Amino acid sequence: MSASIDILIDAVKDADLKQIAQKVKLQQRISDEEGIILFEKADLPFVGALANFIRERLHGDTTYFNRNFHIEPTNVCVFSCKFCSYSRLYAHKEEGWELSIEQMLDIVKTYDGKPITEVHIVGGVHPKWIWLILLN
Repeated sequence: MSASIDILIDAVKDADLKQIAQKVKLQQRISDEEGIILFEKADLPFVGALANFIRERLHGDTTYFNRNFHIEPTNVCVFSCKFCSYSRLYAHKEEGWELSIEQMLDIVKTYDGKPITEVHIVGGVHPKWIWLILLN
C-alpha cells in the first residue's frame, strides 16, 4: 500500500500536490487551503488515489457503499445554475413539477423492506416553499 502512494508522490510534478500527497502518506490532516488546491489543480484520478490510500489504510480491502434513493420534491427553482439540467425557473413553473408530502411518502413506501440506508432529498429551491413544509 505504501509503495502505491510513493509512486504517486514521485510521479506528480506540482510541488503543492506533492506536499499534499506526502501529508496523506504521513496520516496528517490537510488544511482547507490544501483542499482548495486539490480542487483547483488535481485531476480526479489523483484525488481518487489519495482517497483510496486512506480507505485501504483504514479498512483494508473492504469498501462500504451507501444504498439510497432520491426524492426530488420539485424542479422549480429560483436559481439557474449552469450544471443543473432539469430545473425550471419559477416564472415557468408550469413546465416543472411539485410533489406533495403525500406523493413523497408514497415514493418512500415503495422501498419498504429494502436495505436502504439513506433517503436523499434533492431538487430545486422553490420560492414559495418554506422549510417547515419540507421538514414535515
